[in-house]
Amino acid sequence: MGKADLHAHTCHDGWCDGNQSIEEMFRHVEEETDLDLFGLTDHDNADTARAAWEIYRRGRYRFDFLPGVEVTNGAGHLLVYFPGGSIVDIPSLRPFWWTVDFAHRHGAIALPAHPVYPPWLVPTIRRGLARGRRLDGIEAINAGISAAAQERLSAGIAALDARLARVAGSDAHDRSAVGSAFTRYPGSGTADFLAALQGGTTTAVLVSRPVLPPHARSFTRRRSMTRPGWVRNLWREATTR
Repeated sequence: MGKADLHAHTCHDGWCDGNQSIEEMFRHVEEETDLDLFGLTDHDNADTARAAWEIYRRGRYRFDFLPGVEVTNGAGHLLVYFPGGSIVDIPSLRPFWWTVDFAHRHGAIALPAHPVYPPWLVPTIRRGLARGRRLDGIEAINAGISAAAQERLSAGIAALDARLARVAGSDAHDRSAVGSAFTRYPGSGTADFLAALQGGTTTAVLVSRPVLPPHARSFTRRRSMTRPGWVRNLWREATTR
């Protein structure tokens, strides 16, 4: 059985709110965890995904890597992953299902992140699924939210189609949190994980709710409040038209 943590953040550039660089996160996963598959998902910043993919390809790592981005949209956050490294910029602040469809049209896979925030995200998902829309899975456990929020999350998605693959992510903004939640799946690498998503054979696992060091928590809070990634993404869109 493989172990995947596909929700983590870096300090790749001035718009990111993680505490370590891509290289530092890779080194930690390589040396300090038993993960088979790892993903980085900086907020509204596909540049991290591109840089990480190139660093991973140049290295010799024992784990597989799935580049991604966490996209802010009209109903919350969406984790978008790019199998094979075909990475595109995903526009921010669009309607939820528009963003899902955009990702799918570009060969990406899409999973709602911590679908307890905001409270209208799960109803948005439920209505779309009832109308035949498609998701590749849903984050059923997030180690970065409170225990009370996790209870609400679990209650909210309990009524969703049981065939929709459930995953778990650490939402690590510091390397100390990597692996605090993970997805267990048959096999080991990226291809096996994608097959498990499609077949609904993933299992979401919570190990612990990490407490970040004070300096790490302060940095993440300051960056997320003053330099949200969606602002940069909107600026990029405006200047490249």
